[in-house]
Amino acid sequence: MPNKRYQESLYFSQKKLEISAEKIRNLSAPAEKGTLIENTFRENLEQILPEKIGISSGFVMDTDGSESKQMDIILYDKMNTPRLFTSDSVQVFPVEYTYACGEVKTKLATTELQDSFKKCSSYKNLNRKAYFDRGGNQIQHFYKLYGTDSIHWKSIFFVLAAESISSSELIDEYKRIVNTENLPMEKRVDSIFSLKSTDNGNVVCHHSESYDLLPSENSHLHGKFVDNSWGFFMNLLLRYLVQAQTEPVDLLQYGGN
Repeated sequence: MPNKRYQESLYFSQKKLEISAEKIRNLSAPAEKGTLIENTFRENLEQILPEKIGISSGFVMDTDGSESKQMDIILYDKMNTPRLFTSDSVQVFPVEYTYACGEVKTKLATTELQDSFKKCSSYKNLNRKAYFDRGGNQIQHFYKLYGTDSIHWKSIFFVLAAESISSSELIDEYKRIVNTENLPMEKRVDSIFSLKSTDNGNVVCHHSESYDLLPSENSHLHGKFVDNSWGFFMNLLLRYLVQAQTEPVDLLQYGGN
């Protein structure tokens, strides 16, 4: 049986998010709307995610000198991540310390989804390799990500929207982008959440009929309408983030020779 208190907690989080989003929709300044929607989603994530997971915005980098596009949401190891800032006080995160990134859209249509895929690629193409060699005698921890066992964590990317086109239109455009660019499953946008859509429902685009945040072999993207879509999305996200941990990172590799 589902835990009623747990369900109520997620339900109230959804209602709070809906009220905040409705107030923001009535504002006239588009730029202000975007900033407020981003802050609202970050605040709601912060209230639910484990304390060990930090929430920020900024850029992600790797030891090869590559850097992501600016990310609206970065979920990272709050306890161990070094605080690195550029000259304009924008925070930059070594990719090995991050768990996931998210893009926030006031209104999500086909053009915005295309932009989200570009942001996703800039993050997921970063190379996670600055780990200490822990030797062959160490007990290995495996993550179940994208349907396979992985020694290292893999980058997760999602899209959050206050409003969107219909789930069927989102899924059609998603499939078109994936097929046109021939993207393997680990390089795609993983899931999409919209608080309101043109077909009058909350929508979560997730994978397979068993409900998963991440794609796996032979899974398909589904659009699901649920009363508590935010709670549904958070359950999908938490399934992975509660098991997230950071391996020791060799920051000397970032400093070069």
